[in-house]
Amino acid sequence: MLVIISSLFIFENRQVLTAVFYQTVKQQDKAIQAFTKAIASNPNNAYAYYQLGLMYKEKKDYDKAQGIYQKLLELFPRHPYANYDLGYVYKEKRLYDKALAQYERALEINPENVYALFDTGLIYKETGRYEDALSNYNKVLAIEPSNPYALWDAGVVYEKIGMKDKAAEQFRHYHKMTDCSFRRAWNCLK
Repeated sequence: MLVIISSLFIFENRQVLTAVFYQTVKQQDKAIQAFTKAIASNPNNAYAYYQLGLMYKEKKDYDKAQGIYQKLLELFPRHPYANYDLGYVYKEKRLYDKALAQYERALEINPENVYALFDTGLIYKETGRYEDALSNYNKVLAIEPSNPYALWDAGVVYEKIGMKDKAAEQFRHYHKMTDCSFRRAWNCLK
């Protein structure tokens, strides 16, 4: 009975399994073709859509990634990762309002999504909304106190708003948390 069930599973998911194989051996174009076939054979395959979107995102083909994530979110609006990834695509395309709206959806699903929190802060920093940027970086640091990106960017924002002492303190903390010397080797083991 187990052999029959396994065989049915493998047969039903052969395109996805093939795509994952190609993805694993770093043959992106073949993986993209296999994920596309998997979606054609099962238009409700969230995994295939998501992986296909990731592959286009990694290739920096943001237009195709956007289309894939939008289709996935039409089918599964509360997909735990696609909301963030579509926001990332919008951020890379400098469509900041759309990116912020998408990150907000991602944060409704998971309020502790440090990637969405950080990228929201990054957009705020880039658009001169420094207080909002600091608020987001502090949320990231409340969840991950040693997040190097939030530590550094908070220091940059403190510099921009003229808080030089706070910026210097933040940069010292950043260097302390990212120091991989022998006496602080535990920083590199995380």
